[in-house]
Amino acid sequence: PLYMSLVKAIADDIEAGRLPKGSRLPTHRELADELKVAIGTITRAYDEAERRGLIYGDGRRGTYVGELPRPKSLLASLSKGFSMGIDLSKNHPAYAYDPALTEAVRKISRRTDCGHLLEYPPAAGFPEHRRAAAGWIESLGLKADPENLFISGGAQHGLMSAFAAEARPGDIIATEEYSYPGVKAAADILGLQQVGVAIDDEGIIPDALDAVCRKKDVRLLYCNPTFQNPTNAVMSLERMKQIAAVAEKYNLTIIEDEILSPFMDSNHGFIAGLIPDRTYFVISSSKAIAAGLRVGFIVAPVRSRQKLSEAIQGISLGLPPLMAEIFTQWYENGIIEKTIARRKREIAVSQQIAQKILGGYDIKSHSSSYHVWLKLPENWTSLDFAVETQMRGVAVAPAEIFAVDPKSSLDAVRISVGSAPNHDILKTGLEIIADVLSGPKRAGVVTV
Repeated sequence: PLYMSLVKAIADDIEAGRLPKGSRLPTHRELADELKVAIGTITRAYDEAERRGLIYGDGRRGTYVGELPRPKSLLASLSKGFSMGIDLSKNHPAYAYDPALTEAVRKISRRTDCGHLLEYPPAAGFPEHRRAAAGWIESLGLKADPENLFISGGAQHGLMSAFAAEARPGDIIATEEYSYPGVKAAADILGLQQVGVAIDDEGIIPDALDAVCRKKDVRLLYCNPTFQNPTNAVMSLERMKQIAAVAEKYNLTIIEDEILSPFMDSNHGFIAGLIPDRTYFVISSSKAIAAGLRVGFIVAPVRSRQKLSEAIQGISLGLPPLMAEIFTQWYENGIIEKTIARRKREIAVSQQIAQKILGGYDIKSHSSSYHVWLKLPENWTSLDFAVETQMRGVAVAPAEIFAVDPKSSLDAVRISVGSAPNHDILKTGLEIIADVLSGPKRAGVVTV
């Protein structure tokens, strides 16, 4: 049948590389007109190709080559290298401003008592490392008892451990409707169901969270109150109080991700400070100090210490103590404070460049945030825009990577201005993005 011949043509083009994964196919009408066949033939062909996993339909956005992205592949997509151009898709700190590691390692090597750093640590970490972490967190505005503080291998490990401690397969976790992809990956691995909650410029909307909790048996709430990834929402203290009230009403446990809070000019509080008995506070050195310093910290509710200890042990047997020792040394000699201050200065300049180049478009930014959230003009979908900028040599992260609902209708991209090696490269990348925004959309090409 003709429709099966079309399916074979699609398969052949994919195999030959003429239809790369992620390519947008013509609409049913466009392809029917091009091939001069009935539109029903195209519909049958696309349906069969989707059944076979060759393509997927994404609502009004159109039809794309490949299977509908899964949570684990979304996180992996942000970890892949982009070697042929300017990568503004990953939200890590610029490596150029990392602290000097040589002196820290040399100082540790001169100690006669450093052998214990090769031993298995306690589940929560060595006491001296926990005390340093508690001091750092207190400087950010949250009183942290070292007895309730656990060291993890970065924020992702911390989130995974908290989820594993509090939830079982099938439980529902509520998050922002556009959320950090690592949460989706963790939920998928642990067999948790994820439901998105509507957000505004202050993050999760309390009434929307209340409505979700009325309809569903939500077990956990994950939220990212400071420079929310990807939308840059910042939760006010009043909003935090409202979220805390909903959590109390429905007996929710909250996982509060505050990985970017060290960059806030002034702290206005944390949810963990309002309801510490039901909130896990998670933070990491990866954004504030150095991406490769995989040291995270979890301030846990007192009632959950044993559960969290078992989860951390079950997942990783604790963090390698050498990493925590470097963090402790840098905290005690003031390098962490100096590194954060420098990163804030560099980020402020990066955001000024972004405002100058993209300020005429619908962007959500902040002078201390690593990223910009760009809502696209009507003539662009986020996937098409990301493909077009990448063809011009600049990688950005489309909204689909963050959407809890894979068929979400928002067309936006996250641009990570804080990860550029220097401001000249950032300026070049943003100018290319602006050029794509100001020009016409590239016409699609019928391949089959």
